[in-house]
Amino acid sequence: MIESISKKLAHSLKAAIPDHPFSEAKLTFGIHLLLNTVLTIGSAVVLGALSGRLADTMISLFAFALLRAVSGGYHFKSALICVIVSSATAAALPFIPLSDAAIIGINILNILLILIYAPSRIDGQTRIPKRHYPKLKIISLVIASTNFLFASPLLALTWLVQSISLIRLKGGESK
Repeated sequence: MIESISKKLAHSLKAAIPDHPFSEAKLTFGIHLLLNTVLTIGSAVVLGALSGRLADTMISLFAFALLRAVSGGYHFKSALICVIVSSATAAALPFIPLSDAAIIGINILNILLILIYAPSRIDGQTRIPKRHYPKLKIISLVIASTNFLFASPLLALTWLVQSISLIRLKGGESK
């Protein structure tokens, strides 16, 4: 759905302004990215507000995006599924209580998953040259390690979801 809307809007823009320097493919990509972001944040805002946990939902959503930006991760085949899963997860995580020991255990698991798998599935998703991938791993480790200071159950769970998305199950994939 989001994909087809993006294509139609890009086609309309290119038809209206044929001399625009961006190709229809670039316009489609940009519109797709914008729609995906706006719909995810908008859905999360609605769900967070309805649940009474708007601030926590936004923290979860943005913490997820922060780690994902440098560590990569699994991509759903459909942007609509991505919007639904991302916003629903961000709204649900604030309701999961954790003990201090569980937070530490999840933090350690997050570090291990990042150490083993990050960055994951970023080829073709970023302009960052492969020679900088080790730096992305270090940045990801630093981000996840900050929760040893914050001891936040929300950050532990949010980064667990993101860290799990790094795992490659189909015979592995080149980083």
